[in-house]
Amino acid sequence: MKITLFPGSIVGYAAHPEALLTRGLAHGLAERGHDVRIVEERQNELLKRTLLEVGSEPSRHFHDHFKKFQYHTYEPRTGAQLLEWVTRELALIDVSVAVDGVEQELCRWLGNVNRAGLIRAFLTYDPDSLDSHRAAALDIDKYDIVIAPSRPAADLPWTELPLALAPQDDLESIRSFVPEQLLAARRDPVEVAQLFEQVINVMRR
Repeated sequence: MKITLFPGSIVGYAAHPEALLTRGLAHGLAERGHDVRIVEERQNELLKRTLLEVGSEPSRHFHDHFKKFQYHTYEPRTGAQLLEWVTRELALIDVSVAVDGVEQELCRWLGNVNRAGLIRAFLTYDPDSLDSHRAAALDIDKYDIVIAPSRPAADLPWTELPLALAPQDDLESIRSFVPEQLLAARRDPVEVAQLFEQVINVMRR
């Protein structure tokens, strides 16, 4: 499958463990032979915060150790320009994954732009924070599937997906940025990728 993930950041992980967990999933999917692409806003605030708090090592580590999936950045945009860009991004892929923490307007467009054969998933690692107010603000009801490690606070159809941490990130200096309760629940990235495949295949029937 051709899968594109849209996180707030996959490089900037200070106060943003979603970056590490998302690249764990991306690593597992790439190991399973999928065409995986990660797209994030250029010089986003999550990346800037990590550079300020940790220095440039997180960026070097990412670019040195994650070669099996594609990574791209885009210039910030809004309104019609953002819609045009989203439409192009979704035109030739099978699965779009908006990761909780992505910019609100982009999240809304990723849920609202659709075409035949495209599965639009919303992935959250903090389901307790996805209450009805946030779900409405992000247009989560427009997505085909919500994926989370446990039931979201909002009354939404959802499917369980465990957490994964890529082996390249299984270093004390990096995993210390992931809350202990999340680390305790993690599973092998390839196993998690297989479960993700099952979720998507059910949606495609």
